[in-house]
Amino acid sequence: MENEKQTENFENQLTTAAVGFLQESAKWSKFMAIIGFIGIGLMVLVSLFMAIGFSAMGASTMPELPFSMSVFSIIYVLFAAIYFFPVYYLYQYATKTSAALHSKNKQLLTDGLENLKSHHKFLGIFTLILVSLYGFIFVFAILGGILSTLS
Repeated sequence: MENEKQTENFENQLTTAAVGFLQESAKWSKFMAIIGFIGIGLMVLVSLFMAIGFSAMGASTMPELPFSMSVFSIIYVLFAAIYFFPVYYLYQYATKTSAALHSKNKQLLTDGLENLKSHHKFLGIFTLILVSLYGFIFVFAILGGILSTLS
């Protein structure tokens, strides 16, 4: 019974310090999200310049490459698209949390924290994918080195 009462009190109030921490976190998160959006915009611009530049240079300047150099611009756009989601979640966290703290709206705070969870979940899954990819690359590099010494 005592534990239920503590949980109820915990859910119904935030300390002044907790509100201050959330406000500061929301401000820094908004700053980082804006920087992230600027970075995404720059990535898209660079990919456009790469596509235009490589198409203007033509295949005659780099005939030894087995693929079109515009593939790099497509990869840049794909990275920008992937990078958009965690930045968007972070921005949503910042704006909703800030609005919730100013209006004392529990639902907005819940929505903001849900976006923070989504941000962290996205980054966690993406990190697991990258670590796994690095592991496969490492294993295949070792196997390739062993096989090259045998032949």
